Amino acid sequence: MVKVTAEELRKFITAKVVISEPLDLGDKVIYSIARSGFAFGAGAGKGAGEEGEGGGAGGGVDPIALLVVYKEIKGPGGIQIFSVSKKGAVAEVIETIGETVPPVIEKMASVMGERKKESEEPEEK
Repeated sequence: MVKVTAEELRKFITAKVVISEPLDLGDKVIYSIARSGFAFGAGAGKGAGEEGEGGGAGGGVDPIALLVVYKEIKGPGGIQIFSVSKKGAVAEVIETIGETVPPVIEKMASVMGERKKESEEPEEK
């Protein structure tokens, strides 16, 4: 069982999992870079007159960066790496705004609705 599991994992683990096929966008070529991890285990045993065995495997691939190679710029200046696993300052601001703005808008809509309702009610004399 372990041999079969290891053979199947070997078929899956290739360089294409870590660095993607190039994506040509005319003036630049983009590669995605990923981190991968795999694990497997197996066991057998017997007790109380019975025998058993089992196994399992798991794995995952996480994108971590984009590698951009500019065709017109030679040398290291023509290469950029953008992390997709760590949030930059701009990403954190956008996420914070995305979490903060909807409740504020809902509260403002509620207040505006109350004011509109009050203005539509006839005044008592």
